[in-house]
Amino acid sequence: MREFNQKEYETIYKIAIAAYLHDIGKFAERADFNVSKKFLLDNADLYQPYIKTQKRHTHRHAIYTAAFIEYLEKYLPKPFNKGQWGLDDSFINLAAGHHKPETPLQWIIAIADRVSSGFDRNEFEDHYNTKTDITHYKRTRLVSIFELLSIEKHKRPEKLDDFKFRYALKELSPINLFPKDRDAVIPNDDDKAQTDYKNLFSKFCNALEGLEHKDNIPLWFEHFDSLFMIYGSCIPSATVGDVIPDISLYDHSRITSAIASAIYLYHLETDSLTIDKITDYSDKKFLIVSGDFYGIQDFIFSYGGSTGKESAKLLRGRSFAVSILSELTADMLCKRIGLPFPAIILNAAGKFTILAPNTSKIRDTVQQVESEVNNWLFNHYYGQVSIGISAHVEASCNDFVSKNFGDLWDKVSTAIEKKKFSKIDLEKYGGAITDYLDNFNNTLNSPLCPFCGKRPSSEQVENDRVLGDVKSSCKICRDHIYIGSRLTKKTKIAITTTDADLYGEGLSEPILGNYQLSFDVTGKLQKLSSTGKLIKYWDIATPTEGDIGNEGITVKFINGYVPKYSKEDNYDERLLSGKKRDKTKEELIEAIKEDHPKTFLHIAKTALNPAGENNKFTGIEALGVLKADVDHLGLIFSCGLKKEMQTLSRLAALSRNLNCYFSIFLPYTLSTNENFKNIYTVFGGGDDLFLIGPWNKIIEFSDFLNDSFKNYVCQNQDITLSTGISINKPDEPVRNLAEKSEQALKASKHKRNMISIFGETFTWDDFKELLQIKRTIKSWLDAQIINNAMLFRLNTFIEMRKKEEGLKNRKGHFSMEDLECLKWRSMHKYMSARNIGKKLKGEERKKIIVEISEQIAYWLETFGGALKVPLWWTIYDQRK
Repeated sequence: MREFNQKEYETIYKIAIAAYLHDIGKFAERADFNVSKKFLLDNADLYQPYIKTQKRHTHRHAIYTAAFIEYLEKYLPKPFNKGQWGLDDSFINLAAGHHKPETPLQWIIAIADRVSSGFDRNEFEDHYNTKTDITHYKRTRLVSIFELLSIEKHKRPEKLDDFKFRYALKELSPINLFPKDRDAVIPNDDDKAQTDYKNLFSKFCNALEGLEHKDNIPLWFEHFDSLFMIYGSCIPSATVGDVIPDISLYDHSRITSAIASAIYLYHLETDSLTIDKITDYSDKKFLIVSGDFYGIQDFIFSYGGSTGKESAKLLRGRSFAVSILSELTADMLCKRIGLPFPAIILNAAGKFTILAPNTSKIRDTVQQVESEVNNWLFNHYYGQVSIGISAHVEASCNDFVSKNFGDLWDKVSTAIEKKKFSKIDLEKYGGAITDYLDNFNNTLNSPLCPFCGKRPSSEQVENDRVLGDVKSSCKICRDHIYIGSRLTKKTKIAITTTDADLYGEGLSEPILGNYQLSFDVTGKLQKLSSTGKLIKYWDIATPTEGDIGNEGITVKFINGYVPKYSKEDNYDERLLSGKKRDKTKEELIEAIKEDHPKTFLHIAKTALNPAGENNKFTGIEALGVLKADVDHLGLIFSCGLKKEMQTLSRLAALSRNLNCYFSIFLPYTLSTNENFKNIYTVFGGGDDLFLIGPWNKIIEFSDFLNDSFKNYVCQNQDITLSTGISINKPDEPVRNLAEKSEQALKASKHKRNMISIFGETFTWDDFKELLQIKRTIKSWLDAQIINNAMLFRLNTFIEMRKKEEGLKNRKGHFSMEDLECLKWRSMHKYMSARNIGKKLKGEERKKIIVEISEQIAYWLETFGGALKVPLWWTIYDQRK
């Protein structure tokens, strides 16, 4: 790939940002941005089409885009309003001229706008040249794309009035993420509708003024994208005409930028920057590049070292490293190709998709980056992980037209699946690692890394303070411990070039050989930014209500919630109880350090219940491990929308919205809900979730998880969660926790929309009833109507009932032993008569025996093995 000269490099960013801002005038115009009449009159013919037959100018938002850039000049990087920035058109004309394009560069943005919307040329002209009623357009509120999706059960709305939900016109927050009943959101009058826009626009402009790094345009652009996500993801892109307003202004703007960048680079590389070539919808201008991180589970839950120390930090560090490695691989591809970051159109859970120009040079560049990335991974992980990059799908503008897009994305999905069959190049990497033993230094305290048990320890990190009591480590494990320790203390992270002076902070092994990382660059930012050494600067704090994006930098939701000790924990006798014999009370007290992450042992102890006498507790010290993911996600992406509704913008919106639930709402909930504050996020993003917490709170949380997810997706019955929960001892290796919960999840995924606990799988509706049964059993125990002997005997009846159910599906002869299970009803009656209502007498006792006996028999008949959930939960809670 050739190097771009300075003017070409500037033009790439000029086009990308102008395309991003092309519709910012919609936001400004709806907010009644204070633009002089003179400006509007003087520039109408320049930016607005004029329809002679209707004697009017159209597309008023275009002139407001120009006004936004001119009036808010001081809030933007200085080059934006300098004529010498980049080649050809001025920045303001590029951004505002998309509905009246006259030059090749203006046509690039015009075509990108149309393709992003899924229009072909004729559809676009017909749509915007038809006179439509624009009355009350400011009252239109964004509908949820989830309500549009339909596979089997959900009835898709056909017209706007059929949609039951809308998003409030408010900045992004954990609560505002949720769609609300439309009557609670849609304003009743135009004044209220405009006031909503004014308030939002005012907040946006104030935040825009505070954006950092205006001297570094690529970095500022990332900060702006983050800011616009916060304020623009609730704004409908289209509000007039016969449209369903389900695409946000943010999603449309970002995809338009990606398309424009790819078109410009394609025509620059092929020396075809002419209007005729740019407006050709049939030319295969695009290359869709997809990346997938293979081996995530083995990577995060790797084991084999001789020490179990720093395991929690390693777990956090490795989980975070998955996000960083995929994020920076995508960044490396964009930089080598010459694309700004919006070209990364999808990015979550270790997967990414990039829209690139389709040239042979760029194909070669993709192959070079894939080889370079996997060489680095193999040299440091010995084939445990790899990143597959597929670049086999070409596309034209016609392929992005809505009626064709579904077929295009099927090709992309097929290419991604095909790539999985060659996760590692065996011809290149197969066989023994010939120089493996040469890398050991026997003079070190431990020549083999005691944390991973795979890599040689490094002299460079011997006795590093990050390692604590352990003297030796490989560089990779040292860096994962460093990351894991800082994640709970710091809220900002800087990605820099490897030659940046970080004053001793950072990684011992730069990521992919090209990126350094630090959590402490205070006081160094200006110098790093102005010299181009600061590549990315992220706010990774756990989201809080009304406080996202106030730092003036990029917000990145890649850091889960970690429970920390508070002052109150010093007085929580559960944490100091001696039920765990391998820890003395003194050791348990010593572990409690304010603002430090809680240990898994202490998290398990928060499952205990006070018994009320002599500070004794009941219950078991155990961890609950929850894994969950969205069912039929591939089917939802490929078949959920009607063919004519399938566009790249909708795909991006769907992916982003799903990710927001797991990466914004859930960490916020865990950090603010007292009932769930001891639940630890291993990872959450994309479409899946992995949590560790007190076993009983994890079960309670699963009910909240399903209910809140259903609300998030507008009660759409075709978008469901499957969840698996395992109960584990707190000292079990994390890998065991992962494997057991994965088996539970697989059981749920077998039928979909299920939950599995205690080896049983059942529907969410049944789970609701089982939770109520648990409350009923506890009330009987508290009232001393039943006793513990009854509970333990009930466990036997559950197994007999399961065997009885199994007989229905058996063929052939049955032995007398096989039929023993049929006795459960008579045995249950006998046991009920002996153990129910012992403190009652006469008719009162007879009545309660019949009532409870019949109720339990009904539960056994209805739920069978699933009755273990309320029964075992109650038994475990009663244990002393």
